[in-house]
Amino acid sequence: MTEKKKILAAVKSVPSLPSVVVKLRKYLNDPEVSFDELAKVIQVDPGLTANVLQLANSAYFGWSKTIKTVKEAITRLGTNRIFQMVLCMSVAPMVRKPIRGYDTTAEGLWEHSIAVAVCAEKLAETLGLKDMEEAFTAGLLHDMGKVVMGTFVEIDDEPIKEIMHSDNLSFNEAEQMVMGIDHAEVAGELLKAWNLPDDVVAAARWHHQPGRCDEEHQQLVDLIHLADVLCINVGWGMGADGLQYKLSEAASKRLGVGSGVAEEVILKTMMGMDELKDMFKPSTEGEPHGVKHSTR
Repeated sequence: MTEKKKILAAVKSVPSLPSVVVKLRKYLNDPEVSFDELAKVIQVDPGLTANVLQLANSAYFGWSKTIKTVKEAITRLGTNRIFQMVLCMSVAPMVRKPIRGYDTTAEGLWEHSIAVAVCAEKLAETLGLKDMEEAFTAGLLHDMGKVVMGTFVEIDDEPIKEIMHSDNLSFNEAEQMVMGIDHAEVAGELLKAWNLPDDVVAAARWHHQPGRCDEEHQQLVDLIHLADVLCINVGWGMGADGLQYKLSEAASKRLGVGSGVAEEVILKTMMGMDELKDMFKPSTEGEPHGVKHSTR
């Protein structure tokens, strides 16, 4: 079995998303669903209910007035935001681990994932982009391929690093040469297996090569690419691969991003991260401060 086939086989061993996430995703596309029905999906899990309410009352996700019930949270914040909250809680245990092949700590990949999610959302808002409701979700999940690839990359990290430096390639280009696949393609395969929307899958698959995606997904792919590069440049969750990714000038031009916009978005992202870091930051015991993941 080739290395690529082994890696793709490993994708199938990754746990599926919890049923509550799948149900919420399904309900997002149902105009007939009531907030009462949505609330019931969450309320069957007391831990999840507590987490949603805590997040809904955070300065980043919430309103100035206290939200006391799940239904009120859904009414005020909207179904898509509630889905994002539950998704954060669900993927956290998978991402909050050291990824040795990429030299990231238990905090590193999670911090980067949250940073790109916030940055993508703030970038879309600043640029006035429409139909970018998936920006936060796509940013959160764009690097999920590293969770699968880490063990394989750890074994082959020396050849990858040698090719990076000798041929001046990005990390994912060197991954592709050595292993026949890179973490972006693996992320695309994983999110596809999770039945997530095509544009979220495309954003993960092409976030290092935005010029290669289909035109219909171009804007979200460009958005995640740029948010990823901005966050890497700031240093959020940078591992062994961090300094070797290249900004696509074409993607920046398509979005209309100048230096002033980038600086504004980075500042907004920093403020958003200040609100979220204590809530999601892993502790030494392996649980995040503030939010406890429900095992249900």
